[in-house]
This record gives sequence, structure tokens and C-alpha cells, in this order.
Amino acid sequence: MAAVDYESNRNTLRSGLILALSAAFLFSTKPILIKWLYSLGMSAIPLMGLRMLIALPIYLVIGVYLWSRMESKPDVQTLLRAAAVGLLGYYMASLLDLSGLEYVSAQLERLMLYAYPSMVMILGAIFFGAKVGRSVIPALILTYVGLGVMYGHDLEIAPPGTSDADITKGTLLILGSALSFSLFILFSKRGIAELGSLFFTCISMGSATLATLIHYGIAEGPTLPEMDATRWVGTLILAILVTVVPSFMVSGAIKRIGPARASVSGTIGPVLTTIMAVIFLGEPLGWAGIAGICLVMLGVSRLR
Repeated sequence: MAAVDYESNRNTLRSGLILALSAAFLFSTKPILIKWLYSLGMSAIPLMGLRMLIALPIYLVIGVYLWSRMESKPDVQTLLRAAAVGLLGYYMASLLDLSGLEYVSAQLERLMLYAYPSMVMILGAIFFGAKVGRSVIPALILTYVGLGVMYGHDLEIAPPGTSDADITKGTLLILGSALSFSLFILFSKRGIAELGSLFFTCISMGSATLATLIHYGIAEGPTLPEMDATRWVGTLILAILVTVVPSFMVSGAIKRIGPARASVSGTIGPVLTTIMAVIFLGEPLGWAGIAGICLVMLGVSRLR
């Protein structure tokens, strides 16, 4: 019996890590796609609105199917709680992220978001009584020194017309996005346990989509932005492969291995984003950028 339990736990751990790593890979392409779409003339709010509008039917179909198969329906309070968590993680975090990417490089954005496990740890200690030993203090110092170095690197490589104030504004927006997503990771654990990872994702993404469309309607009016075939293809890829698919993967990973392991397992993200940013976007990468990436990755890897 013990051998069966061990094998089952090992399979659960393996599948959770595969989901988390796959989500990290897909998420690592997000800033590349967004910066590319920005270069085509799109901006944050229209892009976010279209991205969520395209993704909504998928969540609705899956959500309705899962609801029809439930023997015991969740109560309204549970659904509202999941919807509120979705606003935090998929609306607010996305809004701040896309807005910040209008000012900073894809490399800095991904590294800032990669540092969110440190926020998960700190916020977990504050709100959930999680134990944090003194041994994590050096790891936190490494992480935030690395972010400071990367911020300086962005100031150096900023394109003409981008001021230091713009870089600072973008950095603060991305940090706000990381903070919002960290809270989502912590508060989503209960909703996933109550609703299951798939249905929780449908509810949370549905509420985030509604909020996004309301925001879009207020900011842009009831019209679609000017689009061509290239913009549509990029937006479809962003909506399906970089939004819908990894959102289900993250929820599945949290269910199997917990929020801490799910957040730390995204080690490949910054490296992949940096490589793609240099190759596809032509962003420069100097020794300061490499040092910043190494410090942050070392710091996050030591968070336990």
C-alpha cells in the first residue's frame, strides 16, 4: 500500500511540475508577442480587451460543461469568491502588466514577474501565517538586488524618446502586476480546492473578462480597434496559446503541487524571454542584464 501511495504521489508531483513548466514556457512568450503587437500600432487596453473577448467563449463552453456534470452545485458565495480572485489575478495583474510593457523591455518585465515567488512567500507569512525562516533573507536580498541591476540595465538600453521616468513608471506597474498575481496565487488555493482547477479557472477568467470588457467600453467606446490580418493572428495566438492554455495549466499545477512549488518552477521563463527578446525584438543584452538575470534566478531558486 505504501509503495502504491509513493508511486501515486510521485506521478502527481511529476504531472504538476510538467504543467507548471509548460505554463512558464508559454507565459515567457507573452511579452514578446505583446511588444511585437505594440510595434504594429496596438496599445494596452484594446489588446487586453480583444485578448479576453476571444478567450471568453472557450471558458464559457468548458464552464457550462463542467457545471452540467456536477452532482453537487457550489453555492453563490463560493462562486463570488472565485470571481473576486479572478479579478485580482487575471484582470488587475494583466492590466498592470500590459500597461507596464508600453515602457519597459520584455526582459525586465519577465524578470519582474519571475520574482513573484518572493512576494508569495512574504504575503503568505503576513496573511496565512506561513513560516519563513531567516535563511530566506539572503535569497530575498539577491532577488531584489538583481531586479535593481536589471532596472539600471533598462535605463541604459531605453530606446530614443523613452525617459527615465517612463522606465520607472513601467517598472512600478510591472511590480504591481507581480504583487497582484502573487495574491491571486495565494487566494486561489481555496477556490481550486472547492471548485476544482478547471471550473475555478473558468469562473475566475470569466469575471476578469467581464471587468476587462467594461473597462474597454468605458475607455474606447463600443467599437473594435483598427485591425489587419497580422494583428488578428498575433492577438489570436496571445489569447489562446498564451492566455487560455497556460491559465488552465497553472490551476492544475497549483492543485497538484501547491502554490509555492508552482511559482518557483517557472525558472525557465526569464531565460527564454531574454533569448527571444534578443533574437526577435532586437533588444540589447549586456553584462549588466546578464548579472541581473543571474542574481534574480539565484535568489528565487533559494526560496524554500
